[in-house]
Amino acid sequence: MRMTMVRRTSTSVTSRQLEVLSFLSRREHWLVGEVASELGVSSAAATKAIARLERKGLVTRSVDMMDRRCVNVRITRAGSDAVRHIARSV
Repeated sequence: MRMTMVRRTSTSVTSRQLEVLSFLSRREHWLVGEVASELGVSSAAATKAIARLERKGLVTRSVDMMDRRCVNVRITRAGSDAVRHIARSV
């Protein structure tokens, strides 16, 4: 499998990360388990991908106040902008 890298300003996004961002852009927030299920990967793999996107400022994670075992993931404005930018350039 060939990894495609997309450069946007100082941030590069892999095709898998773009897939995660596109998925996250569908609604306000998701649970990590929902992301993992959608992508067909383990929760650990989804957590790793989300952590990389968080370091790039493209998503945020927060603990659910009702159930501290659950982690909500939200796409940031920069993440939404990256999805739109990449969609226009394809």
